[in-house]
Amino acid sequence: MGKTVLVVDDDVEMTLIMKDVLTEYHYHVEVAHNGLEAIKKSKQEAVDLILLDIRMPFFSGLWFCEAFKRRPETKNIPVVIVSALSSDDAVQQAYKRGAVDYLKKPFITEDLVRVVEKNIS
Repeated sequence: MGKTVLVVDDDVEMTLIMKDVLTEYHYHVEVAHNGLEAIKKSKQEAVDLILLDIRMPFFSGLWFCEAFKRRPETKNIPVVIVSALSSDDAVQQAYKRGAVDYLKKPFITEDLVRVVEKNIS
């Protein structure tokens, strides 16, 4: 397996789709269904990229992104927001909080692979 992508989304079906697609492209994929799980997984295993939904239980993806980017040990890990929210404000907030890219749901698999390949360290 290649680099590790952490998919953080409370939609189980969405995480399975992203995991299946990225595994086909030889990425190792870890899944978390909320920010608390994501923090735990990112501490357990080296992560090269995070795909992060905005609307999740406990705290939003935007809050998670900002907090994640403040930690010295994780600040250099790229975070890509993958969300159905498509307003200009949502996109601007994502970049303001530290995201490197924004992929709108629904997406086609080629766009998912392209955004991962473009942003993975």
